[in-house]
Amino acid sequence: MSKKFFLLIFFVFFLTNIEAKQLTNNVIVSIDNTIITDLDIIKEINFLKFINKEQAVNNPELLKKEIVVSLIDRKIKDIETNYFKIEVSEKEIEVNLYNYLERNKINNEIINSFYNQNEIEKDYLKNIIKIDMKWAKLIRQLYESRLNVNLTEVNKDLEKEQNNSVEDEKLKRQLIITEQNKLLNKFSATHLEKSKKKYLIKFL
Repeated sequence: MSKKFFLLIFFVFFLTNIEAKQLTNNVIVSIDNTIITDLDIIKEINFLKFINKEQAVNNPELLKKEIVVSLIDRKIKDIETNYFKIEVSEKEIEVNLYNYLERNKINNEIINSFYNQNEIEKDYLKNIIKIDMKWAKLIRQLYESRLNVNLTEVNKDLEKEQNNSVEDEKLKRQLIITEQNKLLNKFSATHLEKSKKKYLIKFL
């Protein structure tokens, strides 16, 4: 074969790769100065399939829509926590990352292999955890004074258990924490919706 033929093949291959990258990296959503691309969606889909191996995807289009919403939420949380200068220590992030992998029975070798195969940056999960931690810290700081738990309801639940006094105190603390977490989840959802209104979200 001639050199010209090899050059032609190389040129076609080069153009095809460029076109493929352009196709998979179209901007889907813009949020002020940040964007979400096709590539972001593909990464998230692959990551969710990796984490939820046994969960069947019955409706790919619905999954894609849900992922776009999830990515928008994550971008908003990242922007907001940066605006409020919320920080979490590297040690806290590493502990939460370790616990997450333990719960999902994933070791470093498995997750690094997944990243390599799917061309995903190795701190992908770590960044997700970091944003979630910063958001949780922000919500607690903003709404700490409003975490009032109805102790009457807590005491009613304690009466049903009929434990000894030591166990009652432990259970009471657990019940209070559970109720506070419910309140924090409500405040988180409300604050996220308010935050979305502050930014120009465009679907392209």
